[in-house]
Amino acid sequence: MRTMFLTRLSCFFLLVLLLAGCTGGPRPDPRVVVLSSTAAAVPATETRMGRIEVAEYLQRRHPVWRMSETQLVERRGQYWGERLEAGIRRVLEAELGALRPTMPAGALYDVRIDRFEPAPDGQVALWAGWQLSAGAGEALRSGRFQASEALSPGTGDGAEAAAMAAAMSRLLGQLAQEMAAR
Repeated sequence: MRTMFLTRLSCFFLLVLLLAGCTGGPRPDPRVVVLSSTAAAVPATETRMGRIEVAEYLQRRHPVWRMSETQLVERRGQYWGERLEAGIRRVLEAELGALRPTMPAGALYDVRIDRFEPAPDGQVALWAGWQLSAGAGEALRSGRFQASEALSPGTGDGAEAAAMAAAMSRLLGQLAQEMAAR
């Protein structure tokens, strides 16, 4: 009697293990994304970027998505291929370099990113402040930038992450255009 109970118990645990193995399935590869510029590469010295400050909640390994005004979530299957600050600097340098804004010698652009993430409505928002300063810290021009860009619908693995990075990149291009135009 006891042997039959142990046999049934063993069969039960074996069945549980088999079912657990079947439901797991292969895990998709993580999506690594970077921001990109459509501008031709130019030497960074031509654009003279100063400080790039990014809101602390965005300084994560995983992209942050806004769920509500007070709730954010990290997308664990997605990773930034570089620090967000470095990607923003690289894209702004390329975009501003292509636009060739008029800048006094020794002037630097400082940028502060306050919000930069997708929201539940399918829009990516960028809220930023910028300033062009002379070498002594004297503000020559400054501005606030707020814009949003729709996430492009995509299909297949990684489409959501790719759409996010593309929309964020386009927003940085718009920011660069505003900075150069003033």
